[in-house]
Amino acid sequence: MRPWLKLLLLVLVTLVLPWDGVRYARQMEAALRQSERQDLRSLAGTLAASLQGRVRLIYRFAAEGTDPGPYDLTPVPLPAPGYVDGYADGWPPAAHRWRRYGNAAHHFDILTGVSGRMLYVLLRVTDPHLVFDAPLANPLGRSGRGDRIWIGFTGARGHPHAEFLALTGAGPVVAHRIVRGEYGRRRAVADPRIVGALQPHPGGYDVEMSIPLSMLGGRFGVLIDDRSDLGGAPVRYGMLRRANLHARGGLILASATLPTYLSRLLRPGLRLSVTTPSGALLAQADKPTVPDIPAPQPGLLARLFRRLTGPGGNSRIAAAALIHGVGGRGVIARLQITQTSSRWAQLRDRTLERMLNLTLATSALALLVAIVLAAQMAARAWHRRRAQWQNQPGRGERRP
Repeated sequence: MRPWLKLLLLVLVTLVLPWDGVRYARQMEAALRQSERQDLRSLAGTLAASLQGRVRLIYRFAAEGTDPGPYDLTPVPLPAPGYVDGYADGWPPAAHRWRRYGNAAHHFDILTGVSGRMLYVLLRVTDPHLVFDAPLANPLGRSGRGDRIWIGFTGARGHPHAEFLALTGAGPVVAHRIVRGEYGRRRAVADPRIVGALQPHPGGYDVEMSIPLSMLGGRFGVLIDDRSDLGGAPVRYGMLRRANLHARGGLILASATLPTYLSRLLRPGLRLSVTTPSGALLAQADKPTVPDIPAPQPGLLARLFRRLTGPGGNSRIAAAALIHGVGGRGVIARLQITQTSSRWAQLRDRTLERMLNLTLATSALALLVAIVLAAQMAARAWHRRRAQWQNQPGRGERRP
């Protein structure tokens, strides 16, 4: 076999090296991931131990941090304060957080969220025949009453309160509380702290409202007065006791200091989450690998080769630990740590890119040498054949 052909075969063999390098890179990544997983388990256990028995640090209202009961609500953490307009478009997808109350004929669904110092409530009421209050009617008058939404809660000092939303039409709705004046007369006073909006739709209506958390204690609920005609007797259903409008359930809500506490425990490239024992998210904090600096994009060769070889599995690592109550009795919450995927992707891409650059450079150099040798050998062969052709009898100059 000619030398230049051997060198060309060697070049082709070097092009196979990246495929074996990918297997080596994945084995190296698996070893690093296993080590990191053990490190995360130890870290999760340490952080969970630091939260043991600190119920007030984890929960805002709940005394024991148990799983939600039939009338308890776990608000969804909202990324930003929402605009109260009665539409559900601004809410994140959280189908598992909807709760339904009532029966087959009369029912409503409720979804709650929290952002900053506000509680947001979204009601989806099934009511084919919506009855509004009579225009300019006294909210406490019987003859002008339409459908009504009652809000029952305990205040900051634990005293029960009840307010209602008088449904007067699509758009903003006003909350009222009932106070007693002289001689025991009752009157409805508007409460501007509760902001609401109503949007009718076929088969019912949606009501969105925002309530300051400073107004609320541990108990909260909603009750619907559904009337078939103006001033008629209502059908009552919901989360409040009909006799005194006291809330049966409460709000399972993270304390205001929990996100700040979690952010202090983080290191770059981690996400820390605290959930209820059943898995409902309470608070979450994360920190990028390099703060305020975007991660560098992998090279073209690394991206092309990774696409050809396929993904290397789930690149995220997670570890969880239980948070126990005082003295280790019971489980009050769960803590989960997640290693972001960018770190492992960058390690793999950097390894692949260096390996590919070295392999392609070596292959290109060997291919260039093979081409030069082949060209030289072809030139020598051509000169040899030309000389033989010229030396044939009858060609070239005659010899004396």
